[in-house]
Amino acid sequence: MSQESPRHLPPEALDGWMAEVAQLLEIEETVDIGAVLDLTRDVAHDVARPAAPLTTFALGLALGRLPDDQYEAKFTEFQNALTRLAAEQKES
Repeated sequence: MSQESPRHLPPEALDGWMAEVAQLLEIEETVDIGAVLDLTRDVAHDVARPAAPLTTFALGLALGRLPDDQYEAKFTEFQNALTRLAAEQKES
């Protein structure tokens, strides 16, 4: 059984994928792919790899509970706070 190597794509190459995901999940396509990937990378490297998808899932839950007009500001606020938290974990 041959195993394919993972594909490494730039964030903009994931636009089509995220459009399909948004349609399937019946959500608006407002994901800042680069920012989510940056957060995921920071958590994976500073905390643990399994913490990365769990953190982005929790971020999505938190953002999904907000009114639309708060989404952008809170996304940035939460992203910065989670990145700091991950960095603190690395230092401890």
